[in-house]
Amino acid sequence: MEFFRKIFNQPPSSKAEIAFAWGKELDGMDDVSAIEHATQQLNADAKKDIFKDEQHIESLFAIDEKIHIIVDRITSHYINIDNLSVDLEERIANAVFLYHRQIYLIYNTLIDHLAPFQPQSLIVMLARAINNATQMIKWRFYNYQSAPANVWLQLSKLYLVAEKQSILDSYVRAYPEKEITTLSSAYMQACMLGNLESLSFQRKQIELVSNMLAYWTPKILIQNTYDENKHLFYVDTASDAAAKRIRNFKPLPSYRYWCFDSVNLKIELCLSLIEYNILPKQQEMKDFISHQYAVPTLEILKTEWSRAEYKRQRRSSERAKTSKYASTTYGFEYTCYHIKQHENMRIQRVGKSYQGNKSFDERLATHSLSKDQNGPNVIYLDLGAAQSKIIDECPKGLGMYTNKPASELSLGMLMGVTISDQKDATKIGVIRSIKPVIGNELHIGIELLSTTAFCVEAQNVSVAAAKAKSSAENSSVKNTPIVTRKEFNEPVGFNSGAAETSFTCLYLPREFTLPQHDSMQLESLIIPRLHYNKNDTYRINISGADMLVKFTETLEHHENWLRVIYTQVIERKMATQLS
Repeated sequence: MEFFRKIFNQPPSSKAEIAFAWGKELDGMDDVSAIEHATQQLNADAKKDIFKDEQHIESLFAIDEKIHIIVDRITSHYINIDNLSVDLEERIANAVFLYHRQIYLIYNTLIDHLAPFQPQSLIVMLARAINNATQMIKWRFYNYQSAPANVWLQLSKLYLVAEKQSILDSYVRAYPEKEITTLSSAYMQACMLGNLESLSFQRKQIELVSNMLAYWTPKILIQNTYDENKHLFYVDTASDAAAKRIRNFKPLPSYRYWCFDSVNLKIELCLSLIEYNILPKQQEMKDFISHQYAVPTLEILKTEWSRAEYKRQRRSSERAKTSKYASTTYGFEYTCYHIKQHENMRIQRVGKSYQGNKSFDERLATHSLSKDQNGPNVIYLDLGAAQSKIIDECPKGLGMYTNKPASELSLGMLMGVTISDQKDATKIGVIRSIKPVIGNELHIGIELLSTTAFCVEAQNVSVAAAKAKSSAENSSVKNTPIVTRKEFNEPVGFNSGAAETSFTCLYLPREFTLPQHDSMQLESLIIPRLHYNKNDTYRINISGADMLVKFTETLEHHENWLRVIYTQVIERKMATQLS
């Protein structure tokens, strides 16, 4: 102990400046290289055990603050830019995660050595250690990976140090540009973020939730004594686990509890503001409700964290283990393209196989390659398809392994699955879960929407009519005939605007073989979100029959597609006559 007292009484030394001279080298580097270089230097300095006096600690704080700005900047780019190359994404993710890990290890070691002496810098060290551990957790979640091993135990150890020193509820600013918080709140934020690990949020959603927690939790107290009428979540400081909801459990001395009602009220408030289109005065609330993923994220938080609305998700039927390979397409556009190609191939096979009552000589005389007037004889290659392995299945869904990069997957993404021994049938499903597995692969859980979906062409008649009318009024040259359809009492241009208003969608017929909710037993369409307008009229052609429809109900909606129920606004026969 006397040794450490002497350390903190030493006069300032220039050794620290010499030791951290490498910090000046960062100014001429790009962000990623600067982070990588800083990590290497800090690792080397830690091995030399140079962090053992107050002067070196102050220099460490300064260099960490400098690099922290760079790390925050590159993290923001990583979260918000969608088209980074795979190599760059991997390099950024590795560089930033390793930096957070290295600086966390340094602070953790300092805390172990210096906590008994209660230096003034202890609270800042604890705040930065918790912050960097939380960032490591977030970076693992960004790529659908589990939290680092033992990170919850290590965070709990930091919490217990602060508890022992009676500084849990002291206000601290971890970094100059960070909001003032408490160690108790910082610990709670990490634990509640970990509570959402199984939901496989996208990067922007993770950051949104993190910001909400930082803004809404500073005044929430963590308590040692359980109150069943008050507390909703707890954490076991003796286990490597994040926060858990309190459900039929026996309190233990290692448990810590908190009430989350104030956060739930904020979630309800945000959803109400969005519903009634009210703009709040607080800038933070404005940012939250205007976020790209505000509604889906808040709705999930409301379900997961609410006292009343929580419902634990359980499978109603177990999946059976299997092992089969499938061709998979990811996203609405690729899935439609894949189904269209299979339909074209099927048409070609049917056309070639039917020869009527022709003799062998007649069939031989007409045999040729690439002379079909209906189109060229080509081999269709689906460049958007990938190979995946199905490992379990049930009537409701599939589980499969894929080596698709995590950045190219998201919850709610539409998928097409064509099993190797059933090449004429493409199943349509939605990604409901994404989990990391050994071997740098991902396990994705898919809920099936249809096993018999096919592509249909659709056109927004209302928009086409509006474009034709506008063109007729503004142009003196009448190249396109305009007529009025009495059935709709609106002018329609036969050619005008067709390209802009036509689009491909997926038709999902009734399927009683899928034992899901009642909506699976309804005819529905999956359409691009860009073309959706509930008030417009659409012409679609299903199995050769034209019909005019309106969308009456949205069963499901995601970033770029919706599944809708429709109703006819005119009889099929009449619609066919109009086409």
